[in-house]
Amino acid sequence: MITIDNITIDNIVEICVAIDIAILGIAYPIIVDKTSNIGDKYQSEYLLALFNYEDPQKPFNVTIGDKVYKISIFKLILFATLFSFLLIIFKVEPPFGWDNLFVNNSANFVVFAFTILLTVKFFKWLEKVSLFNGKSTSLLSHIIQKNDDLTEKDEKREYYLKAINELTYYAVEKQDEHLQETLLQFYYKTFANIRRNHPKNEALVYPVDLYFMVNKLNEEATVVQNRKLRGIEHRAVSGIWLLGEDFEEIIISDETYRTLWSNIYTICDFPRLVKMFWAHSHQYYDLRLRLIIGNFGSGGVISNLDDIERRNLERQRFLEFHYALGGLMYYRGKYEILKYFFEYTQSQPRKYVLLPRTMTEVFQWFEYFGNEFNNIGAPIDFKYYYPELDNLGNRRQVSYWICSYITILFIRQFFVGQSQRYRESIVVPNLPDEIIELGNWLDMMTFFEKCLNDVLTNSSLLQALNYTIDDAKKTELEQFVENLKTAIQEKIGRQKFQADISDEMIQNFYEGSSAVLKAAFDEYNSIFITMDEEHEQAKIKLTVNGSTMLISKSAFTEGDIPHMNYDTILASVLARESIRRYIPNSFAIARTKRYLLTSEDLIAGLTKLVNEQTGVVIVGVNLQFQVQQIIEGSKFKEVVIPIPATEFGAQDLFFVMREYDLPAIEHRVLKQEEIDELQLELINEDLKIYGSVIDINKDENHSTREKWNINNEARDQDLKVQMALAFLSVIHWKDSREVIQLSVYSEYREQGIPNVLKDISPLENRGSSIDPNASVE
Repeated sequence: MITIDNITIDNIVEICVAIDIAILGIAYPIIVDKTSNIGDKYQSEYLLALFNYEDPQKPFNVTIGDKVYKISIFKLILFATLFSFLLIIFKVEPPFGWDNLFVNNSANFVVFAFTILLTVKFFKWLEKVSLFNGKSTSLLSHIIQKNDDLTEKDEKREYYLKAINELTYYAVEKQDEHLQETLLQFYYKTFANIRRNHPKNEALVYPVDLYFMVNKLNEEATVVQNRKLRGIEHRAVSGIWLLGEDFEEIIISDETYRTLWSNIYTICDFPRLVKMFWAHSHQYYDLRLRLIIGNFGSGGVISNLDDIERRNLERQRFLEFHYALGGLMYYRGKYEILKYFFEYTQSQPRKYVLLPRTMTEVFQWFEYFGNEFNNIGAPIDFKYYYPELDNLGNRRQVSYWICSYITILFIRQFFVGQSQRYRESIVVPNLPDEIIELGNWLDMMTFFEKCLNDVLTNSSLLQALNYTIDDAKKTELEQFVENLKTAIQEKIGRQKFQADISDEMIQNFYEGSSAVLKAAFDEYNSIFITMDEEHEQAKIKLTVNGSTMLISKSAFTEGDIPHMNYDTILASVLARESIRRYIPNSFAIARTKRYLLTSEDLIAGLTKLVNEQTGVVIVGVNLQFQVQQIIEGSKFKEVVIPIPATEFGAQDLFFVMREYDLPAIEHRVLKQEEIDELQLELINEDLKIYGSVIDINKDENHSTREKWNINNEARDQDLKVQMALAFLSVIHWKDSREVIQLSVYSEYREQGIPNVLKDISPLENRGSSIDPNASVE
């Protein structure tokens, strides 16, 4: 037997086999059992996944046929070691007659090599199992190191972050203070890197796991008596992580605001935690959301106007959030927290950046939350949901509590101190210039008075805030509200009176009216023929003309209450009451003969009237469904010309005449004195339609105002303007015409006794015979 240092190769194989059997039969099952418990200590769902990324547990894919199998490096080495035993069991003679120590004992050396490799990997594996089941500090440091080694786009980073978050929950629950510093450093670096690499002009949305982690820590803060991990608690509760510990000017996203509100919802009944959030918000708004000063370039142009506008919107959104927070505290009855809000400051002289400084701000925010038509994004009860107020019917309740909080801030203005600032804080607010906004303020005053009365009856609140409301102070508050209402009403009156009517709105009126009237006249194009000398000399001439109308001045004023259909309302009235009434009515006036027939005799009567003559026209007016069905099934289906009519004297009328007896219509130019009187402008050349809008409140138009019998008092209460649509359309009927009216009898209308067919005299025969089925249009 060949030996090496007195140890036979056969003995080495025996030792290797013993080691392999020990690893496979004894140690491996024990370690596998420990591996399956990885994560139980920390209640983690992701530590086992991270363990599988570790060497030698890291798997790789093996394809056998059409199937792909995952196998870890350690298992592969273990299987390879077991298969190496086959080389010893099935001995094979060396090829090519090779005969040396290594060739003759190659099987033994292979077993030895695999055993050494298996043993090294086993101890490596054992080390990782011990790490994942051992000290939390070592495990956390290892996971953070592995996470840092990954590229930013590596999908594994998501699982490492989830596992680190789970260790954070464990640290808070078990009060493991040894993890705090490492975790604080990790999260600072993580949040800072995200903020540093994000575009400054876009709202920042963090990974969802970071939002979930912060929210989970807020929940833990309400159930765990935290004495050791105050650093983690403070950063999660106060919003430092989500708002940032650096000085990167990043826009806060809606997702971040939703998470912050979810945190507030969780901790709203824990004063210490809410105060922590308010203190940081105060600092954040004062230092990080400062107003941007305009950079004036050449010509006085501000070069950074976009940045200023963006910052103003950021500040408004941030304040909106904290007014909703104040409303939530009032709703939950946390009056001591409100007192903290009202007194908290970080500067000398005192500055309360999250509270209104003037009455202007108070009432601007009250109207902002109180007016449900304001566009503040999502519905307010979705945006700022309150406990027990989470159904659709309670939407106004959320607004009520926020507005009540703002009402408390109104009262606070009377108690901030007897100083020059105090005198500034209780002056009547600067009112908006737009009439719509002034109207909104005035509409909100009733709601404000209700909120004020409710707050003044809450003695517990006033006592907690140290506000003494005696009769004199109550009178002062009520008088302020009355003065404000009066100021709003007076400014609305001045604004309406002084406002100029809009040229653009007048043009809209002209264009809309012209389109409506043209469409109305076009409906009768088929019944008018070209005017000839006989038309001009005829005695029957019927007119269709325009009219004037008063309408609220706000309809033609920019920035005032909008009026629906202001640009077409007069034209629609004229189309219905003038054009569609008088044009059809002219046929009844021009008729030369009339008959009343039953529906059964209708077709026979029309046939007898037409008498197979050419050039005959039948005009149908106000044809009802039953009569329409009769016509549809007859030879006159393509002959009858239906026209619309408004409230015509009767229904189901037919006018039978020759085509050359149809009327002609003339659209006349108005007289100059009428044009001057109504200040008219030509708005339709073809139809000779004129229009005007006159502000009758101006002194130069006093004569027009007097015609409407409007005195100054009535004018001040509701300012009006005069709309005018003027036209003169004359309908000419020939004197020699023959127009036969045929009415359809109805038992529901008083019409007299129906004629029989023998009573009907046909049209005079002035032409040759035609096919009765031919069109007579």
